[in-house]
Amino acid sequence: MAKGQMGGDFSQGYNQTIDQEFLGIVSPQSEEMGTTQDDFESQAWPKSNQIHPNIPNDTRVRPRLGMSPDLDTNPTTVFLTKEVDDKFTLNFPDIEPLRQQWEQNKAINITPVLPDLQANIVRDWYMNQPNDWWDRIIYPDPDFDYDKSAIENPGYYHMYNAKAGDPSIERRLQHAYDINNNGGFSYTYRRTGDPTGDYLHPYLKIFQSDVFKNYLSKITGYDNLGYSDAHTFVSNYGPGDFNGPHTDGDNGRIAFVYHLSKDWRPQYGGLFMRMDWDWQTVNKVIVPPFNTLSIFDTQWQGQQGAPHLVSEVAQGCNNRRISYTGWYL
Repeated sequence: MAKGQMGGDFSQGYNQTIDQEFLGIVSPQSEEMGTTQDDFESQAWPKSNQIHPNIPNDTRVRPRLGMSPDLDTNPTTVFLTKEVDDKFTLNFPDIEPLRQQWEQNKAINITPVLPDLQANIVRDWYMNQPNDWWDRIIYPDPDFDYDKSAIENPGYYHMYNAKAGDPSIERRLQHAYDINNNGGFSYTYRRTGDPTGDYLHPYLKIFQSDVFKNYLSKITGYDNLGYSDAHTFVSNYGPGDFNGPHTDGDNGRIAFVYHLSKDWRPQYGGLFMRMDWDWQTVNKVIVPPFNTLSIFDTQWQGQQGAPHLVSEVAQGCNNRRISYTGWYL
C-alpha cells in the first residue's frame, strides 16, 4: 500500500490494549517476601475495590510484545566510540542484543543516542522555537481535487500548509477530524518545512554519518543504507494533533524516529502504534522515550509497508511530542 492508503474501519477500535510492566523495580515488601518483578500485577488492570498504585516517574509503558524500551538497562558493552567534531563522544550499545531483537520484531529502540548534555541541547533548541517557525500541515485539503491531480500530476503529494492567522484553519481541522472519525486517513501536526533549510540541529547530523549507517546495517542486515534530507523532518505534536492509520509505502527500507520529548506519559496520547494488516490489531506501542532512536522495517508480515499511526495528543497537555523522523533508503 502506498502512503495515505488504509484499509478497514479503524474507528471500530483496537483488539489489543496497552499493558504496563515494572522494569527492574522491587519494593521493600517484595524483597522480604522473595518475589521478583515478574510477580507484580500489571498496573493497567487493577482489580475492583483495589487502589490504583502510584506509577513511578522513571518507568516507561510497554505492552508485553517483545520490545524493551531500552534493553532494560544502559549497556555496559560499547560497540564503538566515535568523536564528533571533537565535542563529545558517542557510545553505541552492543550490536548483538539489538540484532536479535530486530530479527524477532523488525523493530528496536536504541538508547542512549547522544550524551545527556547534547540531547538536552537539541531538545531545548526545538522546544524554544515559536509556533510560526513550524509549518502547520493538514491532510486532506478539502479544497484540493486529488482525483484530478492524480491524472495531471501523478506522484505529487498535496497537504495543506496553514500559516498563522489563516481563517480557514478551523474548517480544515474539522474536516481532518471528521475523516479520521469515519475511518479514513488524515492528519494534522506541526513540522519543519523545506528540507534544504536550517531546520536540522548540527548534532542530528550523526544520523547521516557513514559510521552510524554502518552500525544500523550490522543490526538490520540492510547494506549500503542511503540518507537524504528530503526524506527527513522534525515533527511537533501538541493538543489535538494526530497522524491517522497509514503505511510509509516505498519511502525507504528503514523508518526511524529519534524521540526528543521528556517526561512523556501514556495519558498524554501521541503514542506510536504499529498494527497488523487488519488495521485494528495493535502489535507495537511506543510511549516516546527521551534520547532514544526507534527504527522499524518498512516491510511487515510479508507486505510492503507497515500500518501504523500516532494517536491524538490529549487536550490540555502542556508538553510537546517532538521527534526527528525519516527513512533510510
